[in-house]
Amino acid sequence: MSEFVQGIAESMNNALGAPLSVLLLSIIPIAEARFAIPFGISMGLSPMEAFGWAFLGSSLIAPILLIVFIPTINALSRTKFFSKIGKFLYDKFEKKSRSLADTVQDEHISDGTKKPFITKSDLKKMGGTALFVAVPLPLTGVWTGSAVASILKIGFVKSLIGVVIGNAVACAIITLISFLFKDYVNYITLAFFIIAVTVVVVLIIKLILYKPKTDGENHDAVSAKDDETTNKD
Repeated sequence: MSEFVQGIAESMNNALGAPLSVLLLSIIPIAEARFAIPFGISMGLSPMEAFGWAFLGSSLIAPILLIVFIPTINALSRTKFFSKIGKFLYDKFEKKSRSLADTVQDEHISDGTKKPFITKSDLKKMGGTALFVAVPLPLTGVWTGSAVASILKIGFVKSLIGVVIGNAVACAIITLISFLFKDYVNYITLAFFIIAVTVVVVLIIKLILYKPKTDGENHDAVSAKDDETTNKD
C-alpha cells in the first residue's frame, strides 16, 4: 500500500511539482493540510516546506469561505434540487457552532459606553474556533471552522484570526508527527486518506437518511431558544 502512495506522489510531482500539489491539496475540504503535509513529505519536500505550502493553501481559502460558504449553503437550501444538501450541511455546522456558543456568555453593555472591538465573549469564541480548527482530524479544519465562525457572527477579522491560529497549530501538529515518524510517512498519508474517504462515505449515508426539519419544527426550535435567552436575562 505504501508503494501506491509513493506512485501517486511521483505522478503528481511530475505533473504539477511538489509545492503546487501540496498547495492545491490543502485547499480541498476534509483532506486539507492534514493530508497535504505528509503527502508533501512523501513527494520529497522537507517537513518545513510541506508545512509552509500546506499552511499557505489552507489559510488562503479561509477568508473566501468566511464570506461565501454559509451564504452559499443557505442559497442551496432555498433551491428545489439542492435543498436537502444545503439544510443538511447547515444543520451540521449549526450544531458544532452551538456547542461553542453554549460555553460563552454574551456581554451586554447598557451604560452607554462604546463596545470594545474585541470583548471577552469575542475572545472566548475566537479561542473556541481556534481550538476546534487545531484538532488535526477531518471535519475540524478550516472549512468547518470557517462555517462555525460565520454562524457565531463574531466578525470577519476576528473569525479569520481564530481560524488561521487554529490552522497553524493543526499544521504544526501534523508536521511534527510526520517528522517524528518520517520512516512511516507513506503509511501516515494512507491513513489520512482512508479516514477522509470513510468520512465522505459516512456523510453521504447520513445525507441519504437525513430528514430536514419542517417549518413548524424550526419555529418551535427558535421559540425555545428565545425563551431560554429571555429566562437567562
